[in-house]
Amino acid sequence: MRKFFANLPIKYKLIAAMLAVVITAEIITAMSFQSANDKYVNEYVKESSSQIAKMIADLNTSMVDFINPQDIQKTLEKIKSFDELENVHIYDLKGNILASYDRSSSIAAQPVGKESSVSFTEDGKYIIAIEPIQFKNIMCGTVYARFNTKSIQIMKHEYFISTLTKLVLTLVVVIVVVLLLNKLLVKPITELSDTMEHIIKSGDYSMPQLKDTGKDEVGVLCQHFCSMMDTIKEREDERDAAQKKEQDANEIFSKVNKSSFDAIIGLDSDLRVITFNPAAERIIGYTQNEAIGMPFQSVVVPKEQWEFFEVEIAKFRQTGNCKFTERTFEAVATRKNGEPFDAEISVIPYRGNDKSGSVVTIKDISKRKQYERELVEARRRAEESDKLKSAFLANMSHEIRTPMNSIIGFSELLTKPGSFDKNKEKYLSFIINSGKSLLNLINDIIDISKIEAGQLKVKPRIVQLNPIMNEIYISQYQINDMKNKPFELKMQKAVETDDFNINTDPFRFKQILNNLIGNAMKFTKQGFIEFGYKFSGPDKLLFYVKDTGVGMPKDKLDVIFKRFGQIEQKDDKNQTGTGLGLTISKKLAELLGGEMWVESEEGVGSTFFFTMPYDPELNTADEYGASSDGNSEASLEGKVILVAEDEDMNVAYMQEVLAETKATILWARNGQEAVDAMKAHPEIDLVLMDIKMPVMNGYDATAKIREFNKDVIIIAQTAYALTGEKEKTIAAGCNYYITKPIEINVLLNTLKGFLKNK
Repeated sequence: MRKFFANLPIKYKLIAAMLAVVITAEIITAMSFQSANDKYVNEYVKESSSQIAKMIADLNTSMVDFINPQDIQKTLEKIKSFDELENVHIYDLKGNILASYDRSSSIAAQPVGKESSVSFTEDGKYIIAIEPIQFKNIMCGTVYARFNTKSIQIMKHEYFISTLTKLVLTLVVVIVVVLLLNKLLVKPITELSDTMEHIIKSGDYSMPQLKDTGKDEVGVLCQHFCSMMDTIKEREDERDAAQKKEQDANEIFSKVNKSSFDAIIGLDSDLRVITFNPAAERIIGYTQNEAIGMPFQSVVVPKEQWEFFEVEIAKFRQTGNCKFTERTFEAVATRKNGEPFDAEISVIPYRGNDKSGSVVTIKDISKRKQYERELVEARRRAEESDKLKSAFLANMSHEIRTPMNSIIGFSELLTKPGSFDKNKEKYLSFIINSGKSLLNLINDIIDISKIEAGQLKVKPRIVQLNPIMNEIYISQYQINDMKNKPFELKMQKAVETDDFNINTDPFRFKQILNNLIGNAMKFTKQGFIEFGYKFSGPDKLLFYVKDTGVGMPKDKLDVIFKRFGQIEQKDDKNQTGTGLGLTISKKLAELLGGEMWVESEEGVGSTFFFTMPYDPELNTADEYGASSDGNSEASLEGKVILVAEDEDMNVAYMQEVLAETKATILWARNGQEAVDAMKAHPEIDLVLMDIKMPVMNGYDATAKIREFNKDVIIIAQTAYALTGEKEKTIAAGCNYYITKPIEINVLLNTLKGFLKNK
């Protein structure tokens, strides 16, 4: 029953509750009223009976003295009109009945009472009233009257019907009120309940529009519920949006995690691997299956750092922070195979819900660190080079001004009266040597520029080696003798015959040996300098220059082959020159197919070595001889030479040099005059064509001449000495080219070589 009542809809519960309350209240009220009414009726009847009995007693007071029963009987006959009166008996003081009236059966006589009384019979059907009869306050007798209770029953019945009618009407009113309350109170609650049921079943928190529920407690409840649903809807929307963002973020993170070039490793609170992206597999070497569950330190931390790592891990577990989580830091990590690598590591701890851990990002910066080291080294070299260049420029200024001082100074002395005849040979010797020194300086600068630009070329040809070695010995011996150096110059050859041939560039070969011997002379104060060659295998010759000079410490052996390397040596007056000779020599040796190195002991001396390829089958010499030096006294009598030159000093120099050849010399001041001269003098055998001239340059003049004369020999003379210049002149139609400043022997040997068979 209780369960049934609990499952009833609230409107039925409300009806039942109100009916129960009303009915209970009505019953209690009716019973109270009925009881009060019965009491009232009983009292009323008793009072009425008492009054009737008293009235009868009063009527008979006057008759008692006469004791006339007939008269008393007549008096009783007068009260028959009282329908409720059933019996009346009048007693004397002795209890004898003086008169009586019986509407119903008679009853036994009652004792005479001295006081008034009213009471019900035991069956409740009658009321007994006893009233004493007094005359002048003297007791004369007693009236006994019995009344029926029919009127009381009628009154009670009528009251019961009235009460029942009121109860029914009350119930009707209650039902009407309940229906109204259902509409005003229960229906909004029902709608609210239906709405809640809809929300629970559908999961849709969009609140439907409820009807106006008023401003009472139910209405406020509905309003609060609507507000609560709106809030829940907003939170649901926010949650959905957050979940969508989280989902998007997870998708993005998943894509980033998979596509990242950096290793991304997820760790739990014990710092064991729980995620391991493809980049981590590539960088560290473990597969994902291998790495998951491993302690982080076992994955990337070098073993020698494990103890330090464990200390920091203990801090992390206690505080959630440690040195690893303070910043992005660089460290040496290790791969699966034990290979160390430079890494940039960042650790981001996280704490949330019942989980905590960290995400570690590892970037392999090995290449970057290598670049940084190379950059630092390059910067160091650049700073060193800048320092060396500054010192080089200072030294270069000294090296240029020193021979220029001799050239200009002794030239001015020769102009003084009497000085030319007296000191001619000495002054001219100083001027020539200073000029050659200045030329060597310029050649070194040009050569190092070509090396840096990658334009230095060699021109190998078959030459006789020993005549070149003899020439170098004589030249260096004269220099040594002139400088009064107190040491012995020696030469050793593996082969003594002059027809021992090699394939090399004779000019560059001599440049290498002269540089090495000249360098030895600077740092050798006593003892000897020895140079020569020997066989180093069937296809290689080993050349060397040995001295007993100051020597070099072991850590300086590589420095001397760098550009301007001498600047790093201690300041010494012997350190003249550009500081480029050894750098140029090493590069030339490599271009000629060999290599160069040095062995040295400080305070004992140094030996420079370089190799050259050797072909035993070479047996013929070059058509122009082994060297540029030869017999300068070459007669060109009968030959006609056109000198195309715009500088008067150069023309004067050519005329002086060529005067001894007895050749006929013609002069053209520019390229156009050279073309005109060739047309006017077809007998011209050779043209010395300057390249840079006004009106028309040497290239264009040569091209014009080749249009009408294919046979004349044209030798270009130019101050340009860069790679490609020779090829450019040959392409323009020249047969050969020589560079300025022009050496007399080189010029005469070149003319002899081209004109001897013409």
